[in-house]
Amino acid sequence: MVIIKTVGKSIDILDCFSLENPELGVGEISELTGYTASSVSRILATLRAKGCVEKSPDTGRYQLGSKILGWSQIIYKQLEVKQVALEIMQELRDQCGEEVALYIMRGDDRYCIERVESKFGVAKTSATGVALPLHCGAAGKVLLAYLPKSTRDELLKKPLESYTPFTITDREALEKDIEDIKRDGCAYSLSEREIGAYSIVAPVFNAHGQVVASLAISGPQFRLSQEQKEVYLQLVKKAALKISHKMGYG
Repeated sequence: MVIIKTVGKSIDILDCFSLENPELGVGEISELTGYTASSVSRILATLRAKGCVEKSPDTGRYQLGSKILGWSQIIYKQLEVKQVALEIMQELRDQCGEEVALYIMRGDDRYCIERVESKFGVAKTSATGVALPLHCGAAGKVLLAYLPKSTRDELLKKPLESYTPFTITDREALEKDIEDIKRDGCAYSLSEREIGAYSIVAPVFNAHGQVVASLAISGPQFRLSQEQKEVYLQLVKKAALKISHKMGYG
């Protein structure tokens, strides 16, 4: 593993702040970390420019900045939807037998933040915490579908990477697919990121009517009939709505 010393020092400095010590001076941080005062000052200047620390106008000492608060809110919301969703995800898995996963958008990627394993030996398995594309697969496209178009255009300004022959890489075709998702309130994809794997997905809304996650049933194509597909579409929409209601939606 490659360790970047300056990044490590920055984290050590941020780690000095606590509920007991919300404000610290350069000398105190130097003493706590063992770094020279000049090194601490340089790193604090960079962290301040990036909004990670601020100087108190009253004391001139440093405190954590608004950027840290923003990051904490992301984590809080992630934990909140995970906690609300897990029991409903387990119920959904018991109904369909397949893996059930919960995805959120972070930056220009999507991440699986919770999953309930399939009951089958042969199954699609999602890894938590791994960056996945937004344009490829139903779970990502659901997250894209409910964004303002200007935001979506910004996220998709780079060439769309192809993962399989079935990945949609044409921006107009993707936009048409997204409009269909918004109309239907759910999405279905097959072999877009993994050959032979399908996903059936619905959006999860918060109290403000914003999509905060996508809920997915995923499995191998050979186990999905057209009749099951229609049943799973209704099941995932119902489960996503239950989670949404627990988040304060509606």
